[in-house]
Amino acid sequence: MSFPTVRRIVTGHDSRTGKSVIETDDALTPANPLDPTGAPPPADSIIPGFTNLFRTAGVPATNVQGAWADVFGRKIGLVDPSGVFCRVVDFPATTRDATDDVNIMHRTQSVDFGVVLDGTITLVLDDGSETVMKQGDVCVQRGTNHAWKNVSTETCRMLFVLVPSTPIRNEATGEVFPLTDTAHLEDKTHMATQ
Repeated sequence: MSFPTVRRIVTGHDSRTGKSVIETDDALTPANPLDPTGAPPPADSIIPGFTNLFRTAGVPATNVQGAWADVFGRKIGLVDPSGVFCRVVDFPATTRDATDDVNIMHRTQSVDFGVVLDGTITLVLDDGSETVMKQGDVCVQRGTNHAWKNVSTETCRMLFVLVPSTPIRNEATGEVFPLTDTAHLEDKTHMATQ
């Protein structure tokens, strides 16, 4: 199964007049987050399709005109500590016991806003709880250990906005919770230039 494209429209300002303009209007194909070439996931795969839409260069963001770093098609970790990140993820239908290198229990140093655009998905927490989310539902993920599982018969499309945060600590002990190693999702050659 191939995932539908994501239309990304980026606005800016005309450098002479200051009027609002469309800088880009592109149809983006979801990529396999494990493939360094940015190719789509294999048709029969349970690997989700990642469409990296935009990343700010810091917080607060700057709207200075000029070239912006396009993150589409690049291998970038789940969260970027230097700025806010926006992506669409397509989760193919899987069986309950399917495992792979992407749909894993993970924790990131961020506050994530996950919006179900289409389909249904199950949010799994490390306490064993499972919450089914449907179209229009929003999850505010506050650095908790979690996984996403689509055990329906249809693809689920979600929009994620990830905001870097301070380290996540156990309130009782002060211990910093460990983050999940997502190095297999990153292309370090692009991180320094973005």
